[in-house]
Amino acid sequence: MTKLHKVVLSALLCVLTVGVASAPAQTGKAQQGQKIFAEKCVRCHSEDGSGSAAIGKALGAADLRSADVQKKSDADFYTQIDKGKGNMPPFGSSLAKDQIDDLVAYVRQIGKKQADKKSH
Repeated sequence: MTKLHKVVLSALLCVLTVGVASAPAQTGKAQQGQKIFAEKCVRCHSEDGSGSAAIGKALGAADLRSADVQKKSDADFYTQIDKGKGNMPPFGSSLAKDQIDDLVAYVRQIGKKQADKKSH
């Protein structure tokens, strides 16, 4: 192997390593997130995540199943749950980091269920 090949191979490995390290890792547990969702989120976002609850409609709660919502990054979801946004209150003081991660995992699951329904 020539010196040039070694340099190119090393550079390629660095790029691949950085790419893998920066990929969003979903660390939450959707089953736990579902329980938290039932306690903290259902009154606005409804059981199915549609935002169709009376309070949710009045406040303009997002449809968590929608493609626009689901295209957000896990970090965006985390920040919105933690800090709040618009009419959504912050939950960072009442939920631990791992609980927010669990909620993010559950919201992803809601979106996947909706996508699966549309594809059938």
